[in-house]
Amino acid sequence: MKKVILSFKDNAKLHIGDELYDYISSDKLYSMVINALSYVITENELNVVVKAINEKVKISSAFLGLKITKNNVSKYIDFLPKPYLLIREKEISKDIEEKNLLNRKKYKNINWVSYNAFKNLSEKYDFKEDVIDYSFKNGFIVDGRYYIENHEVDNNVIKILENYYPIKKDMLQKNVIDRLTKESIDTYYDSFSVLTTNESDGIKVEPYFYFFIDDNKEILKDKYIKALEFISIGGKRSLGAGVIEKIDINEYKFNVCDNFNRYVNLSMLYPKESDLASISKYSLENRNGFIFSKKATSIKKPTLRMIKEGSIFTGKVEGDIYSFKVDGISHDIHVYGKAFLYPFGGEK
Repeated sequence: MKKVILSFKDNAKLHIGDELYDYISSDKLYSMVINALSYVITENELNVVVKAINEKVKISSAFLGLKITKNNVSKYIDFLPKPYLLIREKEISKDIEEKNLLNRKKYKNINWVSYNAFKNLSEKYDFKEDVIDYSFKNGFIVDGRYYIENHEVDNNVIKILENYYPIKKDMLQKNVIDRLTKESIDTYYDSFSVLTTNESDGIKVEPYFYFFIDDNKEILKDKYIKALEFISIGGKRSLGAGVIEKIDINEYKFNVCDNFNRYVNLSMLYPKESDLASISKYSLENRNGFIFSKKATSIKKPTLRMIKEGSIFTGKVEGDIYSFKVDGISHDIHVYGKAFLYPFGGEK
């Protein structure tokens, strides 16, 4: 397995969709990788590689991480989706329960947890009661959505992170000009997600994205992945959005026991019929968007209902890739929906 880190320049712009996305879903990431491949290999080679990727390679979604540098020493905090499981403290006093109720909305808004917190959630999962015995009061929240345990960083770093917003929304006003009269006939806005860097009191915080690739056959070679550096990712690239400064690729292994009982999905899942019996707790999202084939088109993909990251499964599921043909485009269009599973409920 490989871990890929995408680094960006300070305050880099991204356009992954019209909404403010705080991660890159696996279906969009897959399309970005395939598009990058189309620029570095021939069409015949691409068809062979894409077929092999679809059959044998699994790609997770790309999640946010924070690089925190203090005294020239860097620490990396990776975030993972908060599992769709009940999280509460067991055997607590009435006073603590009342305090937890007051904080319920704040804790409910947490979408992402640090890797260390994720491991602790896994360790504290009770299979019989189907609940995680864990308290969020032992950590702090960044931007209302990202949870980090207190012991992971120093107190002066916590003060900075509590007032830090890793991803902000920016709007750029554009005008439609009449080609004959040269007059402005309409105004519209392009929206961007901006990866914000913060530097204060000798501490620098830089956001990045990372994802996993399960590829034992080395089909998706490092040089193919690094092609993303040359074409950028997402839309609005003519406006300077999506420029990747650096890509790091390293071998990686999940340090967990595969207990075959519970799994958390780290990708957008388009389930096969055989997967349905293993779905436990989940959230659905509509996926669509426009087809991109070396250039933007006005052709929309069909809307698919897919299962979001962080959903829980009681057994291994495969997921599927939805493929279809479009007149005027020589290759098939693929919507990536394969499962990328993380065993949940036990640590080595």
